[in-house]
Amino acid sequence: MPIFANEIQKHIKQSGFGTSSTVGIYIIKKNSDKVLYKRNEQKLLNPASTMKVLTFGASYLELGKDYRFETAVYKDSKNHLYLKLGADPLLSQNDLNNLFKELKSKIDTSKIQGIYIDDTIIDKVPYPDGWMSGDMWPNSRPHSPYIIDKNYIDITINRSSLATKVDIIQNDDYKLPVINELELAPADSNVQEIKIKKMYGENSSIINFQGTISKDETIKLPVPDPELNFNIKLLKAISKNEISYDKKIKRKKLPKDAEKIVTISHSIEDVSKEVLIQSDNFTSETVFKVAAAKYINYKHPATLDDAIDMFKEKFEKFYTDGITIKDGSGVSRYNLVNAEFCAKVLKELCKDENFKNLMATPKKGTLKNRLLFLENNLRAKTGTLSQISCITGTMKTKKKRDVVFSIMIQNSPKRMAIIKNFENGLIGIIYKNY
Repeated sequence: MPIFANEIQKHIKQSGFGTSSTVGIYIIKKNSDKVLYKRNEQKLLNPASTMKVLTFGASYLELGKDYRFETAVYKDSKNHLYLKLGADPLLSQNDLNNLFKELKSKIDTSKIQGIYIDDTIIDKVPYPDGWMSGDMWPNSRPHSPYIIDKNYIDITINRSSLATKVDIIQNDDYKLPVINELELAPADSNVQEIKIKKMYGENSSIINFQGTISKDETIKLPVPDPELNFNIKLLKAISKNEISYDKKIKRKKLPKDAEKIVTISHSIEDVSKEVLIQSDNFTSETVFKVAAAKYINYKHPATLDDAIDMFKEKFEKFYTDGITIKDGSGVSRYNLVNAEFCAKVLKELCKDENFKNLMATPKKGTLKNRLLFLENNLRAKTGTLSQISCITGTMKTKKKRDVVFSIMIQNSPKRMAIIKNFENGLIGIIYKNY
């Protein structure tokens, strides 16, 4: 073991993490199989959001660096239009407007006989196995092939002009049926507490607002019904472009003889920023399933099980007993990997410099305020859940040596800031001493 191994052991001992928590570490040279340091490297632990770099990596291998998330309009011989969804996480209302503007310039829209949506790219299971109630709506968006404006709407909570009641203002075209039980805080109080829930269970569309407010606030709320939200905004795009259409929009699979007329798309590189920089759970799950759709050759709406099969095929040589993948984002409490697995998978992925360069550097995303002295030398993905903290990455050390590492800390009662500082200390030791 290199000389810095003693420094790592000392750091762990002084911090107390070695006795109060489980610490898994695996450090390997990037350009060889030489192991530089290991500790609990095969102990099964939860990766939290470091899972994202692994599952996105599998998706990147399947889709390719030039892949684009495409939304397209097709036309058949009977003048029926088909909007083929690509589950594009970045599709916006403005994109739809422009799509139908271009469509109008290419066909006679007065002859349209029907408009259908092919939503068969991925399934509509809203949340993966192992997500807790606090991980679901209204804290997270339900997963769906219907995505527009990231499936958020803005709700403004306002005190009335006479400060006698609380108003809920909905400016979005998608309107929620709400029950408003919000109350004004006393004049001398700064209490601001808003609770949002579905009134009659998970399948209800009626949203209940409760709590006390002392100031106006705008809330970004996940849409409970992605398909309805999408259809409302699709009709808005059609109307904005003065295309006359008064029939119902239905679901229907794209026929093989239909001709592609117009498309709009976003690159996998742009989408990667949502996953690897911003650590967005919704986008991570969506990309994982979209890659699975290609993996199964679009035989049916891709499922999470298809995505997990794809992942295992890509990285089977690194699997050891007990490795368990349950989602694409790392939110599931049932995910189990180990530090050796994480480091070896990332080492494999980083053979592609294009992939490596998609990862976050200090000053960006979840590394915004961490390891700033390594700005040009570190690419990494962090992960955080209750009593869990992880970081997996690749680094060029002070002596210009390339390493790949994974640090996994579980069951720690310490404050998260202390845990992150402990991780920073470990990474600093590697950087300065190897």
